[in-house]
Amino acid sequence: MWSFNTFKDKRYWILLIPAIITLVLFAVFTPDYILEKTYVVPFSMLIFIVLFWSTYHLWKYFGDKKKRNNTDDSCDL
Repeated sequence: MWSFNTFKDKRYWILLIPAIITLVLFAVFTPDYILEKTYVVPFSMLIFIVLFWSTYHLWKYFGDKKKRNNTDDSCDL
């Protein structure tokens, strides 16, 4: 399920940089009265992680599917 091949994938690094920037901006600009509630930070982190990994895996699935279809079509003469 998890391997080091993820770190070699260009899609991971393309998504990671904006994700970290978004996380830092969320932490800096969210008002304190919202972050003081006990359920906000864990719930927002869960949503953040789910969005990151679902975006990564969807992008990987459709990219690999497109690559497979292009190689299959090129062999048909």
